[in-house]
Amino acid sequence: MELVDCQNLPFKLESKTLAGEMKDFLRRHEERVVALVDAGGEAAGPEASRLWPQAFDGLICSMFCAARSTLKDDKLWESLSLAAVGSYGRCNLGLKSDLDIRILCPQPEKVAALGEAILHPLWDAGIDIGHQIVSIEDSLQLAKTDIPTATTLLDWRFIGGNAESSRDLKRKAHEVIFSDKKIQSFLDELMLQSEKRWGRFGDSVYLLEPDMKSGHGGTRDLDILRWIAQSRWSVADLAGLVKIGILLKSEYDEIEAAGAFHLRIRNILHRNNRRRTDRLSFDSQEIAARVMGFGEGGPGIEALMSEYYRHARIISNSLEMLLQRARLMSSHRQSVESLGETTQLIGGAVALKKPSELFDNPEFALKVYWDVVHEDAPIEMKTRDAILRALKDADFCERLRQSPQAATYFRRLLREPRKVRVKRNSLLTEFHDVGILLAMIPEFAPVVGRVHHDIYHVYTVDVHSIAAVDKLRAFARGSYADEYALASRLAADIARPQVLYMAALLHDIGKDEGGKNHSDRGYHLCRPILERLGVQEHDIVEIQHLVQKHLRMYHVASRRDLDDEKTINDFRAEVHGTEGLKELYLLTICDVSTTSPTALTTWKARMMEELYVATRVSFDGVQAGESQRTAKMRAAALERCPDPGERKFLEHFLGTLPKRYLNANEAQDIVVHGRMARAAEQTRFSTELIRINAPYAEVGFITDNRSGALTYITAALAANRFRVTGAQLYQWVDSHGRERVLDLFWVRQGLDPEKIAAQLPRLQEDIEALFSGEVTPEQLLARKKTSRLSARPAPDVKVSVNIDNRCASRHTVIEVTAPDRSGLLFRLASALNQAGLSVELAKINTEGNAVADVFYVVDENGQKVQGAEAQTRVESALREAVASAES
Repeated sequence: MELVDCQNLPFKLESKTLAGEMKDFLRRHEERVVALVDAGGEAAGPEASRLWPQAFDGLICSMFCAARSTLKDDKLWESLSLAAVGSYGRCNLGLKSDLDIRILCPQPEKVAALGEAILHPLWDAGIDIGHQIVSIEDSLQLAKTDIPTATTLLDWRFIGGNAESSRDLKRKAHEVIFSDKKIQSFLDELMLQSEKRWGRFGDSVYLLEPDMKSGHGGTRDLDILRWIAQSRWSVADLAGLVKIGILLKSEYDEIEAAGAFHLRIRNILHRNNRRRTDRLSFDSQEIAARVMGFGEGGPGIEALMSEYYRHARIISNSLEMLLQRARLMSSHRQSVESLGETTQLIGGAVALKKPSELFDNPEFALKVYWDVVHEDAPIEMKTRDAILRALKDADFCERLRQSPQAATYFRRLLREPRKVRVKRNSLLTEFHDVGILLAMIPEFAPVVGRVHHDIYHVYTVDVHSIAAVDKLRAFARGSYADEYALASRLAADIARPQVLYMAALLHDIGKDEGGKNHSDRGYHLCRPILERLGVQEHDIVEIQHLVQKHLRMYHVASRRDLDDEKTINDFRAEVHGTEGLKELYLLTICDVSTTSPTALTTWKARMMEELYVATRVSFDGVQAGESQRTAKMRAAALERCPDPGERKFLEHFLGTLPKRYLNANEAQDIVVHGRMARAAEQTRFSTELIRINAPYAEVGFITDNRSGALTYITAALAANRFRVTGAQLYQWVDSHGRERVLDLFWVRQGLDPEKIAAQLPRLQEDIEALFSGEVTPEQLLARKKTSRLSARPAPDVKVSVNIDNRCASRHTVIEVTAPDRSGLLFRLASALNQAGLSVELAKINTEGNAVADVFYVVDENGQKVQGAEAQTRVESALREAVASAES
């Protein structure tokens, strides 16, 4: 028996003040641990997580000894073994994590009273602790089919009682559960459970608000790394793998640093939330950034999350790496086929013939992947491991960078569109994981794990850049031929693939320091990278231009009037010819579509296509007239109207709308809009649900074109708590000669678009009341008691108002960027109306928790807003509108 000294216990089991004494005992220890956590330094992680279990070890062992009197059988008492399991057993206990213990006993049914005697005082003291009384035989039997029980045996840490019993259990576990014959099935089941967990908690390292425990690259994955090491190689911890050559010292150091960083954040979150919490929410990120010394506000949070993603990625990649090393080699002989002097196929996988020669020939690392691509084969795991280890060496990486042959392989592989049999079918992701990408382009390192503190940019800069290249490859293969016909057609016929693929990879390289103007910074950073990679001068010039202009097409398409000839002419002047236009269009589509899963809406895609077509036509010196797409949409819509009366009305309807309408809408929607407009000739107001694309719905409004119309519609939407995520506003003339508006809004209300359909009658009533003068917008909003979209914390959005008289022929263009709040669009429209301005075109963009709304306005005389004083008044009114929406 290995027990604490029962004669000097800090507590007596029969003490009337036992719970209070235990609380005092823990409070003294907690103060020491909390001091480390509050300091936020390195000691807030592993050191704090080791000290905290020590306090409970003494407490629980004391209670174990004090409960001795509940057993009459001395022999049974001497057989008992007390152990900690879970995070308590691993000695990485979080400040508010649960405790879990096991009492090992040959006859569990006889010691139930002992368990109660130990636990009840602990529960009375407010300690959340779970327990089981188990036998060796039952534990082993259950562990054969139950992964949590099996991992409990790996976490098992003896803390008191019969040490030999605990040693016996762990020895038999390795003989029965983790033997050479059983280890493979255990590892397979372990990873199967992990994949299910990732599916529930987020199958990506790069989530905006990651679950630090159960998400990809979280602390549970770190636990699995240890479980693999313990079960496969019978070592006590990961350090043991370094001693036997399974892990390099550098690999071990990376994993330990990642784990320490995670524990540090977790303890800070537990401390500041006063409860166990695993989700790194926006408000928690702000707390952790401040305590850990990353700074205040957005920059501090971005720095924190960049480090978090970097460490999470290390854990995720290390888990995959160690799992491969743990898998037993197949006993049967595999086929071997030579691929030349350097490589061969072993069992259908590309392998180096002599891995020992890799270090002296760095270009072999890329030659392997050349064969992976051209042989349509996976890479052999021993060869991948050899490459990964070599790339940990700084001298090897330097020689790889200086190798002309390696540069040639890299350039050619980068622009290879065919599918590749590596993880996620992404050769660049594979290069990133093994270290080739950073070895070839060390300037990429600062953007690894770099995040934007907003909801719009879902992925880190490095992941987004790789995804943009992968999207381009998919376009070139025709994988999106139905969804993005133009982009797929252009991508399949790229004249300068090296230019476009390099630009896609490097377009955000200027974000190495964060902040604005990253396009201009990227322009300068590109040149030395491209020169080192052996790119020719004429291509370098084009790549630099694309990097510098990669945001321009999106901004023009989403924020400018494409019917204005000046817009097209100004944009054409910024593009390097027709080939440069094609490359910029493809780069923009790939960039926007990989910013977040929902960033490239159908409307934005059409606007960019319209801008591409109009600019392409203008290069030929031909009047734009009606584009091919416009003509097709008009014809397709008319074909859907066999009724002569309906067809005649639709022809009139389309003839009075601006051409951008046909570019922005599909034929089936055009017919719905036409029928709505025809029916509205008999009414003053019309509201209709056009279509649903969960969680969004498109709602159409037709009213008379009068001052304040936009204000009334947006007030009704705000009053009914509809969140506007996009809008199209058009003016047209009905068959009676009345000027009318067709306003189309994409809205959402929670996650169920059916709620919108149910609320349309009430929305219609509110609009009629507003237009008839029965109620003012302010009265309606006060009556409905609108609120902010959500009380849930989100990153800050800097408010900006820009007033420009240069970029449009007839209008003043006003751009407002602000946090997305309920009723904001109404308040902006109201402010413009009160300033005496008419909104003739609006482009509403919601990007995460930010809006970028653009209004084309004229004053009462149909002129631009002239004069600094007048513009200042408008800007002040809009800023006040934003402030009132935020309050």
